[in-house]
Amino acid sequence: MLTTPTIDINKLVQSIYQLMDIADKELHSSPKGFIRLESSKGYPRFYYYKNRSDTKGKYMSADNIGFITAICQRDYLMKVSKRMHELICKVKKGIHVDLYVELDNIYYSFNPGRRSLITPIIPDIETFVKDWYNDNPSCQNTYLIDKGVYTKNGELVRSKSEKIIADRLLDFEIPYVYEPKIVLSDNLKYPDFITLNKRTRTTIIWEHFGLSDDQNYSVNNMLKLSLYEQSDYHLGKNLIASFETSDDPLDSFIVDKKIEAFLL
Repeated sequence: MLTTPTIDINKLVQSIYQLMDIADKELHSSPKGFIRLESSKGYPRFYYYKNRSDTKGKYMSADNIGFITAICQRDYLMKVSKRMHELICKVKKGIHVDLYVELDNIYYSFNPGRRSLITPIIPDIETFVKDWYNDNPSCQNTYLIDKGVYTKNGELVRSKSEKIIADRLLDFEIPYVYEPKIVLSDNLKYPDFITLNKRTRTTIIWEHFGLSDDQNYSVNNMLKLSLYEQSDYHLGKNLIASFETSDDPLDSFIVDKKIEAFLL
């Protein structure tokens, strides 16, 4: 039976308090007043109000962009601070919390005009995924692929089973990289895939072990798993493994169950 990796509650609480502290400290020096955003011929127009009861706002030109940005940032941080206080109460009651999802929801709750002026307290998911891909280039293994097969994403992989995994990751919209380069205990290795859980922003290696009924191949697989453990990669935590034999090929249903358990 597949189990979802456990969450370190103490680290979660610590992270929430740190974010709360950052937001609250920045709010101490925030400007007063409110900004209303309008659109004129496709361009944003900003109006400043001293308080909520004002009926007429002051137009703010591009020369005031710094002030406008500071107020938009303040509004964002106020939402962050309020939500972090709420999340602490939830965690203490044993209620599940997805911290990164909560922060993304706050950021994307602002319309695009305001959002363009806000610097999120941590990178939003779109920025995070883009940076993740830049930091993890694919197809780093120089060992020749002989008679490979192409995935839906247009990558040449070494087997039909790897194609199944890649295609299902794509179908589930899971960011993945094929055969990146990593270092394990001073050894250069090229795992079949690294994947990203966008909800937890955790990078998880996925190794597929074919020919598991071959004795020599199985010994090599055990050595590889041992090397992963020595480098703090553990099955059910940050390492996914799939297997097949000559009589029992990889089933896409099993791939789906692993994706649902570890990557969604």
